[in-house]
Amino acid sequence: MSNIDFTQVITAEAKAATGRAALLAELAAIRWARETGGITLGDGTELPTDERTVAKLTAAVTSLQDGMVSAPVAWKFANGWQDLAQAQVEACAAAVARHVQACFNAERAVCNQVAAMEDLGGFDVVAAFEAAFAAQEGA
Repeated sequence: MSNIDFTQVITAEAKAATGRAALLAELAAIRWARETGGITLGDGTELPTDERTVAKLTAAVTSLQDGMVSAPVAWKFANGWQDLAQAQVEACAAAVARHVQACFNAERAVCNQVAAMEDLGGFDVVAAFEAAFAAQEGA
């Protein structure tokens, strides 16, 4: 009779599922870091993309469109204050929205790659996300 407790054996399937879950958690963290890391607008202005800024931009657009406030709107950027016309506020909000959506689209694309793979050994999740994100920017 053996003293081995086979109920404690980790199956290959369980090990693979644990590895896949860890990889997907890492992918979500990569997406979140990119999503909230900010963007640079065409004129070189740096714009945060954290949740608080997204909410403020959304509120500013709604307030302008509903006539609750009028332009110009004072906005504080990393390099100082700017007075923004309604079109500029809407352009900032649109740029942030496109960036956030591109991050989620890239994460989904890599999730689909991971789901389709049998062997995740050597899979570079950072490189896969960067490639998927770059493809979103080109689309």
